[in-house]
Amino acid sequence: MYGIGRHAIIDRSLEVFDSSRLYVRNFTKLTIRTLSSAMPGKHVRFAETNIIHSPPPSSPFPPLASPSTPPSTSNNLPDLSSIPLPILQPMATSTQIHPLLRSSRIPILNFDLRQSPSTITSNHQRLSRRALYEPATEPPLRSLTIIIPNLPWTVTVDASQGYVTVQDVLDALYHSLRTNISTQDFHTLPSDQARRKVAVAYAQRYRRITCPREYEDEKRRGVTRVDFLMGHTRFMGLSPTSFGPEYFLLHTT
Repeated sequence: MYGIGRHAIIDRSLEVFDSSRLYVRNFTKLTIRTLSSAMPGKHVRFAETNIIHSPPPSSPFPPLASPSTPPSTSNNLPDLSSIPLPILQPMATSTQIHPLLRSSRIPILNFDLRQSPSTITSNHQRLSRRALYEPATEPPLRSLTIIIPNLPWTVTVDASQGYVTVQDVLDALYHSLRTNISTQDFHTLPSDQARRKVAVAYAQRYRRITCPREYEDEKRRGVTRVDFLMGHTRFMGLSPTSFGPEYFLLHTT
């Protein structure tokens, strides 16, 4: 026991060294009032042996301050605690899209997604066959993904040669949107009105065909993914997204 009664006395000694001899003198006796009267049932314990540690090795980083202790300003390093952390955002893409595929209010290509890419014409200039086999993006990609608003499917475009070409993109869009849907797909539409619009788009798709044989073939094909565009089948180009350099958004009207 370090104290008896209402007061406890702790003797401490401070050793003082100089160049010639060692002096030991008693340090001030410290009187600590016991906490029993203020905090009944609470006891404070101290280490029985004073342990002196050598200073820790210096660190290249400033010391961390506890929440109740203000950060030290004894060095020249700035206080980083008041600097807010950055908000994470999806990484923006720097991939450039070929002008023939680039989103525009007046796109270069006149492309109805219900029809084969062989029917494509140009709205601005003569369409060069060579241009269709140029890289679809800069830098070139070996694969890319096209997101179609309001549709549950994406279109994956794989390179037909060392990189994805403009023609690869047009072919992939056409063939993917020609895929038949299931009854389950049809009933995933959000409302009866949406289902009616898809049914109307299907009827318009085969009724526009004048050749009787092709008319019947198209009718027998049934509802396809392109009908989920609900008549908005004019290609208006692609735009980059924040999902990554290989993801693009399809625009139609």
